[in-house]
Amino acid sequence: MLSKEENELLTQVGSGTPMGNMMRQYWIPACTSAELPEPDCDPIRVRLLGENLVAFRDSEGRVGILDEQCPHRGVSLFLGRNEEGGLRCIYHGWKMDVNGRILDMPCEPRGSTLKDRMLATAYPVREEGGLVWVYMGPADLKPRFPDFEWTACPADCVSIGKAREDCNYLQAVEGTVDSNHAAVLHNGKENLLFPDAESPEDIQPLVEILDTPFGFCRGTWRNHAPDPENFQRVQTMNFVMPFYCVVPPRGHAHVHLYVPIDDTHTWDYSIYYSKTLKIDHEKALRRRHIVPGVDLYPDGSKIRNLSNYYQQDRQAMRERRIFSGIGDNPHEDHGVQESMGPVYDRTKEHLGSTDTGIIRVRQMLLDSVRAVARGEAPLGLDEAITYNEIRSYLRVLPHHLPWHAVDTYPTEDLLPDYSDATVG
Repeated sequence: MLSKEENELLTQVGSGTPMGNMMRQYWIPACTSAELPEPDCDPIRVRLLGENLVAFRDSEGRVGILDEQCPHRGVSLFLGRNEEGGLRCIYHGWKMDVNGRILDMPCEPRGSTLKDRMLATAYPVREEGGLVWVYMGPADLKPRFPDFEWTACPADCVSIGKAREDCNYLQAVEGTVDSNHAAVLHNGKENLLFPDAESPEDIQPLVEILDTPFGFCRGTWRNHAPDPENFQRVQTMNFVMPFYCVVPPRGHAHVHLYVPIDDTHTWDYSIYYSKTLKIDHEKALRRRHIVPGVDLYPDGSKIRNLSNYYQQDRQAMRERRIFSGIGDNPHEDHGVQESMGPVYDRTKEHLGSTDTGIIRVRQMLLDSVRAVARGEAPLGLDEAITYNEIRSYLRVLPHHLPWHAVDTYPTEDLLPDYSDATVG
């Protein structure tokens, strides 16, 4: 259980808040490259850490991210003209390039030097791995770019899906760090309603947390149902500061990026990737139930959502045809997390013995926030961190091996029954 003050410290991400200050010291995703498909395309609005921004791709293909409000009189630059190397405000014609340099002030008198003496607010940008990344912190603290494994994978071996979750980022992170919910929420029909009498799944795992330079690795192990006397099923999940979760593979690697839009909304980027396997992007979106126009509105919000109770099928629940009544991701995960409220009041909770990972992620975030307040660097920005080697596993090991041998034991990852639906 947290105090009210600790909960606010963890969940408030706006400009000037301690958590907001800490998060701004990392490179974070602002949008997908696909949202800016070509030079001089329409600009897009981006809301990130409570700030309203505008992103555009200039005539040379470079991406810029500016404060949405024109530095002249505050008009939205989303309404602007993207042309000839810059974004021009439609009110008085001020034109800014991707670095915030003022290119033109057509209404200023001849000889004016005003445009040479000021800059629009612009943030450093990197375009890697199908995403546009932005750094919003102090210039002298800008870290090296985190070269996650998928950023170097071939484009046809990566599928990026994006859906909006209408709650605080920490509820999303904790949902993935949670080691037990999948056995009930996603697999309750098999594990609770109709367990295999001869080979029941073990849904009471042992949990251990191993701290790392980038965050931690959560290991869980339980008896392997087909041969519980000799083997254990080991699963790992890596939490990467400040809000990334590398989850067990699905025939390809999988990572979630839970990027705070503001205190009460989060972008859930779901990235499937492989060094060698081609991934059918359209099939992958259908598998994840995040197809624009089918599952999502144009703004990324879900058509099935908390206002319509995710179209939960109570009749199917009564007939034991489905456990949750919702039946797929991200709707099951988002549904339970959003049902906790826009910002969950953690002073009311009662954690159990398997909530070790949730406790650790909070401690880690609070420690980093307090370190930044002392003028120190937050966790996860060490130059020596090899982000491209962070992997998670789901494997069967003999009982005599410790769970952390999972990354070296010579066996293949267990594959879910839908793995062939997304890879070629």
